[in-house]
Amino acid sequence: MLVKTFKSPLSTQRSYKFLFLLLLIPTLTAHVLFLAEIPSGLYLDESSIGYNAVSLVETGRDEHGAYLPVYPKSVGDYKNPVFVYASAVVLKVFGVSEFTLRFTSVIFYFCALAFTLLLINRVFDKSQIVRLYALVTFGFLPVFFTISRIAFEVIAQLTWTSAGILLIWVVFHENDSKRDILKALACGIILGTSTYTYSTGRLLSFLGLALLWVIYIKRENLKKLSLITVAFVIALIPFIFFTIRNPRAITSRFNTLSYWSESIQLGEKISIFIQNYFTYFSPRFLLFQGDPNLRHSTGFGGVIFISVFLLSMIGLMGILVRRKWNRFNIFLFVSLFLSPIPAALTSEGTPHALRSMTLGYYILIFSCYGIAEFAYIRNQRAKSLVLIGISLLLLAEVISYQLDYFSAYPTRSVKAMGSFDFESALQFAIDRQPGEIIFMNKPRETYANVQFYSLLVENPQNIRVTWDNRPKPKGNLCIVYHVQNESELNSFPDPFEEYDSGGVTKARCYLP
Repeated sequence: MLVKTFKSPLSTQRSYKFLFLLLLIPTLTAHVLFLAEIPSGLYLDESSIGYNAVSLVETGRDEHGAYLPVYPKSVGDYKNPVFVYASAVVLKVFGVSEFTLRFTSVIFYFCALAFTLLLINRVFDKSQIVRLYALVTFGFLPVFFTISRIAFEVIAQLTWTSAGILLIWVVFHENDSKRDILKALACGIILGTSTYTYSTGRLLSFLGLALLWVIYIKRENLKKLSLITVAFVIALIPFIFFTIRNPRAITSRFNTLSYWSESIQLGEKISIFIQNYFTYFSPRFLLFQGDPNLRHSTGFGGVIFISVFLLSMIGLMGILVRRKWNRFNIFLFVSLFLSPIPAALTSEGTPHALRSMTLGYYILIFSCYGIAEFAYIRNQRAKSLVLIGISLLLLAEVISYQLDYFSAYPTRSVKAMGSFDFESALQFAIDRQPGEIIFMNKPRETYANVQFYSLLVENPQNIRVTWDNRPKPKGNLCIVYHVQNESELNSFPDPFEEYDSGGVTKARCYLP
């Protein structure tokens, strides 16, 4: 046990279990409620992942024909394989739909929650209060809640991060010599395979391994560290072979987004990096505004709650004042400051909630230390009042965030997702039984929406659906398009029937 923890304030173990279940049910329900409808419409990255997942299940190939690729290629870049292949399994088992595609993210979230609670249970000596706090906080923290309801690869990184931190604790802080080899190998595999979860994992995994050697280096740990490293390298073998065969595939996206590939002075690059880095620790990003991209944040508050931030500061101060700088706490502390580095290397979309997602995880863990600090308050009345105050603040933040998410955010998300009502517009076009249906592919990556949504509509006559940047209206042709491209079609006087529900996707079917 590394921290002083609460004696159970609950009268019986049964009452604790009841309260845990009482909190767990709404936590899990909130993640699946209206999952297909909120956010409104699939973003093109979601559609592309869904289509490639189905293609892998049916043919073993991605949309470009590569057989069981390490990194499936789609919409101009290479997708990270963990989420794509997991989606393939989920869609195979539960069927193809918007709900099941996004349910893949919910599964990753549930796993991350379980790993985190197992970690909290060990670090805080089975403290019921800290465990209940971690359940609620992890369940509704904005940055986690948002990504748990969209089919983006980054949610897999959250699962791998939580599993990795748990295994680091198990390997170095639990005495079970009979299983040391298995635990160390599992830890190395998780650290190594994190490179396949999300683009920032390719750098953070190496930093994490190096940090383990620096912090845990001592004679009795050499065997464990060596086994972790061996497993880490083995896990990288597919990555290495893929990189050799496709030397630009891994770096092409980074070169497009990063200022490091630009022809500017090194001093200017360093200046940009420092400026970008500190935006991730700004109150504006953490507490008040979050990511301005409404696919990554909801536009309501920051990426974490104010109560969580305050508790993390208390936790850090408690560790400092009480000199609890054991190796595990040092690892967490350094990891917290390493986590925004990959995000700071790019300027596009800065501050970017997805690329800095692990920052929220470490802040949450330190906030648990903050809760544990209240165990040092000797006056039981004062302790109870403080806990009630913290609970009410957290509850108020959770409720206000959830009310906004399910009431106001759906409208705000329509433009950000860019495909609302696509399925209905496509079905309208099919029902008109034209000779051909063309999707106006602007921007060009949105063809992914046609690929996936074509799997969801009823098309008994197998009417051909293609895409074109500049379709020309003619008789017996339907054009599905985004509302931003409507002006281009307005110049054609041909008579048509139109589908327009007020969303962002419309359809025009020109009369024969």
